[in-house]
Amino acid sequence: MKAFPIVIALAGVVACAQLKTLNPAAESDWDRAMSYSRQKVDAGNYFAAEKIINEYIRTHPDTREAREIAFWKAAYTLDPANDRGSLAGGIAALDGYLSANTDGWYRNEATVLRRTAAVAQGVLSPPRTATGDSSVSTVVRDTVVVVSKSREEQIATLKDQLAKTREELSKVSAELERIKKRLASPSK
Repeated sequence: MKAFPIVIALAGVVACAQLKTLNPAAESDWDRAMSYSRQKVDAGNYFAAEKIINEYIRTHPDTREAREIAFWKAAYTLDPANDRGSLAGGIAALDGYLSANTDGWYRNEATVLRRTAAVAQGVLSPPRTATGDSSVSTVVRDTVVVVSKSREEQIATLKDQLAKTREELSKVSAELERIKKRLASPSK
């Protein structure tokens, strides 16, 4: 019978501990913000998700959680379902997260996601040769896509692009001059 009060006290402590985990009000602001933003993403409302996480950053500045939101913003930017996102923007955001957060919670995920996005970017917009051929092979090393073309081929391609740009620029300049003359002498 001496053990009965100890068991009751222990059960009370365990019950209180369980109530905290079962109580939704005990959920942290971080958990709530992430949960709501994920719900918005699941519904396809990336704008609302970004507003939620930006509000968290505003109300919890200089916290580790606020710094970790950079990962989620980058991930949402990379999401193909996000009409406002892009591979280039997501890659840049991941680069920012990785450089600013050397001990980030999502560092491994960000590294893998960044590599995957770089490969996807290379697949979606393969490099073109001077003839417009996009069959140049690519090799992925870490997070950099290396194009297997010789230096001379790259220089020739750049020279061709420069010549085309100069042609277009001279055409635009000629058109601007024609417009200027026309505006300077209005017809009567």
